[in-house]
Amino acid sequence: MGAEFFVCNLGCKVNRAESDALVRTLVAAGAAAAGRDEAKVVVVNTCTVTGEAEAKARKAIRQALAGACDPWVVATGCAVAVAPEAYAALGARVVVVPEKDAAAARALELLGCPQAGCNDACAPPADGPLKAQGLKGCGTLGTRRILKIQDGCDNRCSYCIVHVARGPACSVPASRIAVQLRAAEEEGVREAVLAGIDIGSYLSEGKDLCALVEGLLAATSKLRLRLSSLEVQHASDRLLGLMAASDGRLCAHLHLPLQSGCDRTLALMRRRYDTALFAERAARARALMPRLALTTDVIVGFPAERDEDFRESRAFCEHMSFSRIHVFRYSLRPGTPAAALGPAVPPEEKAERAQALRTMAAAMRRADLVGRLGDVERVLVERSGQGTSESYLRVGLPAGPLPGALVAVRFSACRDTLMYGTPLQQED
Repeated sequence: MGAEFFVCNLGCKVNRAESDALVRTLVAAGAAAAGRDEAKVVVVNTCTVTGEAEAKARKAIRQALAGACDPWVVATGCAVAVAPEAYAALGARVVVVPEKDAAAARALELLGCPQAGCNDACAPPADGPLKAQGLKGCGTLGTRRILKIQDGCDNRCSYCIVHVARGPACSVPASRIAVQLRAAEEEGVREAVLAGIDIGSYLSEGKDLCALVEGLLAATSKLRLRLSSLEVQHASDRLLGLMAASDGRLCAHLHLPLQSGCDRTLALMRRRYDTALFAERAARARALMPRLALTTDVIVGFPAERDEDFRESRAFCEHMSFSRIHVFRYSLRPGTPAAALGPAVPPEEKAERAQALRTMAAAMRRADLVGRLGDVERVLVERSGQGTSESYLRVGLPAGPLPGALVAVRFSACRDTLMYGTPLQQED
């Protein structure tokens, strides 16, 4: 009987980075990755950002319990940190580990493998090369790697429970990130996504986010960097200038969560900006990078959001011409200040507002794709016939360029959300 495991990841890029690091730790200790139905231990890394995310976590745990091997299920992550008792009650074989840094050690114990030490809460170790092992369920161990550079949050937005689940902001030491990144480049990784709960608050070894990025660009030669979600107040002139001057090494793609285009709602959300600042930063970024891809998140149906507030938010989004909008219906998180606000928006109205915004967002995305026809961008080939552009578009390619290649592509057509192009030049 082997020591087989499966990791089920739910949630954000930070969760993905943590799950991948957990996989690396388990393999380094001698365990073998397997499919969910063959695993003796299933680790479920949960998310609590919405009620739907928690429902998915419970479903994933129940599905794991039904596995043919009667596996132990290690439940960890944000949802478990907020409500451990609720997840422990799902079954006798559910092992609740609220502390993410302890999940690997508990899984190894259940697998009967020697433990390779405890993970650091901000940056799990086990950075050895795994590219050639063909691990199942590892989303970012190939041509793209997600690196967690920061964890926790001090913002305490009124709707959010994540600061309870993850605690105060903390940063991974810059020197450790540089070592991880150089190792990734040596393994053949061509793009690294710098992820965190609030990466703009990064501060370690005297370096803020911009100084960190400058150092990482200098420490590597071929690998390109991409920022994950960034709060708009942290989109400084210095950071935007670095992005514009990087010749594609720092992708011209900004994900700036708006959450609402109505100042009244932003104040109720306790966001640290208004629409004027958001518009000014976006305009500055586009002045420096005319082909910038600007994406965002928007919540509809926030408590006390009036019809006129939603219309104001929708109009602002239309004015911003986002490349992509992720639309979320407000989900009440018990224990947050927003839970005490009222009146609540009826579910049917939330659904109508979400649909209206998604319809507009789809048209804006289509316009963005059409507007990029004829552009040339570097595309990272991730599998045969498909890659990801600097502007974070999925790109269909003719057969030829191998996975891991970074190819200059001229966009020639688009269909739905997929761009198509002709390779012009492959870089070393």
